[in-house]
Amino acid sequence: MKRFKVRAIAIATLASVATLVAACSGGTTPGDTGPGPLPTTSVTLKFSWWGNPTRAATTQKVIENFQKKYPYIHVEGEPGDIANYFTQRATEIAASDAPDIMTLGGAYPLSYASKGALLDLGAVKADLDTSVFSTSLLGASTYKNKVYGVPTGGNFISVIANPAVFQAANVALPDDTKWTWEDFVNVANQVTKGSPAGTFGAEERSVDLIGAYAAQRNTPLYDQDGKLTVTAATLSAFWTMEKSLLDGGGMPSASETQEIIKANPDQTLMGRGKSGMIFAYTNQLSAYEKASGKQLKLLQIPGESEYARRGMTLLPSQYYAIYSGTKFPRQAATFVNYLVNDPEAGKLILTDRGLPASPKVLEAIAPLLPDPDQRSAQFVGQVAKLGAPPSAPSPANSSGQNDITYTIDAKVLFGQLTPSAAAQSWLDQMKASMAGS
Repeated sequence: MKRFKVRAIAIATLASVATLVAACSGGTTPGDTGPGPLPTTSVTLKFSWWGNPTRAATTQKVIENFQKKYPYIHVEGEPGDIANYFTQRATEIAASDAPDIMTLGGAYPLSYASKGALLDLGAVKADLDTSVFSTSLLGASTYKNKVYGVPTGGNFISVIANPAVFQAANVALPDDTKWTWEDFVNVANQVTKGSPAGTFGAEERSVDLIGAYAAQRNTPLYDQDGKLTVTAATLSAFWTMEKSLLDGGGMPSASETQEIIKANPDQTLMGRGKSGMIFAYTNQLSAYEKASGKQLKLLQIPGESEYARRGMTLLPSQYYAIYSGTKFPRQAATFVNYLVNDPEAGKLILTDRGLPASPKVLEAIAPLLPDPDQRSAQFVGQVAKLGAPPSAPSPANSSGQNDITYTIDAKVLFGQLTPSAAAQSWLDQMKASMAGS
């Protein structure tokens, strides 16, 4: 009986010691979601993103600064090429081996959230403040009233123009408060005709542009319930416009377009000083100016005054999301919070991933922005005042949209599909893709 009592006392003592140790370390283990202090056990997180070497170097510096604040959280960066970035993420998610923190865009936040691959950020709200972001910016990462990603920043789709190319071609820059899509095609064709061989009026980016083009006609790609609402007539008009641009010489050949349509800024014609216009997001102005060595100009896309509804809407450029299978949700949330809410990180990232959505970060970086980013921020503010409509987020089952659009666009340019046939094919393929997702 005495032995039993002694053993019981020993067990109780050990339990007390264990409780005391847990209390001293915050009462949590590395994989807990809280509450309580952040665990200080050493952990390693993997963080993936896409982009050019400049973005990679900046991101690495951000990681190093974060690790100075949190020496027990080690972050391994995994930069990738946009051309195969999402294919790689899909493979990793299917194998239950995805990075702890992923950069996502388009329909991917909703798509992966609907499949249970992303962490509900409400579970880590003590470590990641999402309250500073507007409902519209969180729309594309909100699934069944739960938020699964935070925006890196906001942008408008725009036209980036090279005034030097226009001047050399003896063509006036368009008035972007009035120009129509017909004006755009005519101006692009004129620039090509007045330029040396190899320089063109415009570069097309159908994947980036198609949503704004459809919205202007009040036939957006999707409604708020995630249903396809774009019409065959709108899609046919889109590819008819592009075909007239190609036939008039305003854009490069079909083969050259395929070579550069997914290129980084320095590899595009605009980046090489051989294009008058390109459709791009506002935060890319600095990258294109750096590549071209010229001061460029942001313009509203054509058609904004041509139709009753505007197509330019403030869009989250990218999202940071946390893998639902991470072993360290609180540490991952702490890192994401640093990326989007800490002015220290913001002062390095600046507008590379869009104009910061956090008012505190935006205020902190404003004096530091180089001239191109100052002009980009000013442009965003001016366009926002014009009443940019909210955008319906791409639904979870629409992740096949980009690949389908790329494929059909190429067939139009190579003359394998008429614009009307392309429109019907796009709708048929999207319906099948969405039904099978």
